[in-house]
Amino acid sequence: MASKRKWDQAAPEAGEVDTPSAKAVKVEDGKTASEAAAAAAAIAAKIAAQFANSGGIGGGSKDPHDGDFIHDIDINDLRNRYLLTKGSTQQQIHEDTGASVSTKGVWYPDRSKATEKDPPLYLHISATSKEMLDKAVAKVNELINMDMGSLVEDKSSRVRERRKWPEEKIPIGIESIRNFNVRAKVVGPSGMFVKYIQAETGTRVQIKGQGSGFVDQDTGHEHDEPMFIHVTGPDEQQVQRAKALTEDLLEVVRSEHEKMKTVLQQQQMELHQAQVQYAAYSGYGVCMLRSCLSLLCASLIWPSSCHYIVSVCISMWCIRSHVCV
Repeated sequence: MASKRKWDQAAPEAGEVDTPSAKAVKVEDGKTASEAAAAAAAIAAKIAAQFANSGGIGGGSKDPHDGDFIHDIDINDLRNRYLLTKGSTQQQIHEDTGASVSTKGVWYPDRSKATEKDPPLYLHISATSKEMLDKAVAKVNELINMDMGSLVEDKSSRVRERRKWPEEKIPIGIESIRNFNVRAKVVGPSGMFVKYIQAETGTRVQIKGQGSGFVDQDTGHEHDEPMFIHVTGPDEQQVQRAKALTEDLLEVVRSEHEKMKTVLQQQQMELHQAQVQYAAYSGYGVCMLRSCLSLLCASLIWPSSCHYIVSVCISMWCIRSHVCV
């Protein structure tokens, strides 16, 4: 059977209408209504006074973990709020002053959107004594007034301030000669020698300077100084170790370079001797040819003027051929 709805019930009789006596406020024994209202107002005033003295921002009830003295500081619009809300910062304040610091509220870029339930970002400070609270507040104000510099990172300054690794420059000091590529000899087959030094020391080894093929990013061309080996790394001891290995490598390359110079000098001497011998044999043959032609001309019945012309022609040919006349 369906229950009757409120609006289906009959209206109450005139005699059944609630009278003031039915809903009268119950008053404690021995107190009138006015005395009860006064007592309630006094309690409300006491609570309001306690909250006002606490300097609260959130508007909520008192935290049961709070001390007897509390204070709130609005940090929503402060540039240093990033520092103030860090756990390490608040822990340091607690160690220095004994007061507890916590972050409450919500950060609003536009604080006009804040509500009573979610107030703007603030610090809540709680202490067991007035002196402790004052020290904590002073510490927070000190951090608020601290100059934090630019909040936007300057990449160019970051590059300038980057810690510079220790480095060494080892001159190669070997001149280029025929059939001896200095850079290839230092680097080794497929870069084997340089890769070995890098793997052993954890450093970076590069061939730079004239003829190295290394192009500087800032200038767009090779370094103007003679070819050298540049060693750099994060550890000074490893850089020195790489330098020692590099100098050992250069000693071997210089030794090969001296051997190649000796071979080239010997080849040049042999070539010079061959040229001298060739010139001597060529001169001897031409002289013999000149003598034979002279005898032939003398045996022929020619005028003396013809003999003279033939002799001059043979002499000029010998001179142009760089042989004896």
